[in-house]
Amino acid sequence: MQLTPEHDTLRDTLRRFIDKEINPHVDEWERAEIFPAHQVFKRLGELGMLGLTKSVEDGGSGLDYSYGAVMAETLAHIQCGGVPMAIGVQTDMATPALAHHGSAELRREFLAPAIRGEYVACLGVSEVGSGSDVASIKTTARKDGDDYVINGGKMWTTSGTQADFCCVLANTSDSAAHRNKSLIVVPMKTKGVEVARKLRKMGMHASDTAQVHFDDVRVPQRWRIGEEGMG
Repeated sequence: MQLTPEHDTLRDTLRRFIDKEINPHVDEWERAEIFPAHQVFKRLGELGMLGLTKSVEDGGSGLDYSYGAVMAETLAHIQCGGVPMAIGVQTDMATPALAHHGSAELRREFLAPAIRGEYVACLGVSEVGSGSDVASIKTTARKDGDDYVINGGKMWTTSGTQADFCCVLANTSDSAAHRNKSLIVVPMKTKGVEVARKLRKMGMHASDTAQVHFDDVRVPQRWRIGEEGMG
């Protein structure tokens, strides 16, 4: 990878932001076991950092992943692990499927505000008893008219206590375990969504981590990301 002056500008801009607006508060956020994600993400969005590799159409910069790599490397200057982890979840875990496979409506309603830093996103995959073995998840999304009705729960959800929406992986049919899963956008204020508890961890304290329950949560089927059963 050949770095350019544009890569250097990105690194310098992000480093100045980290030194001025993040590192002075790290000790406080570590003690509180949470950081103000909406405040920090809004500033990162204003700097264009949350959509470097996302399409221009969706509000991103349309750059190649070398710029994302430079950003990830520069985030290592943050003097704790939790804040860069949460930023990485926003840019590289909770939103890529939405960017690549979401409908124009979904991208407009959820992805674009996440790129601007107005929405905090989280990813609901791990469950109690289903961590790296994703095929064994138990959360279901049953069709009812034009909606899905979601029941189950998620564990170790980064940014879960602050998030505006969650991309929830659920079983949408009874077919084979590797062919029956769909990713569905669920706003966290939807009736039936409960942040059951904020988890205490051995490290990464500044990043809030939640256990989330879904009890007859109803969302429109059009909020599914991509084709049904394709994860």
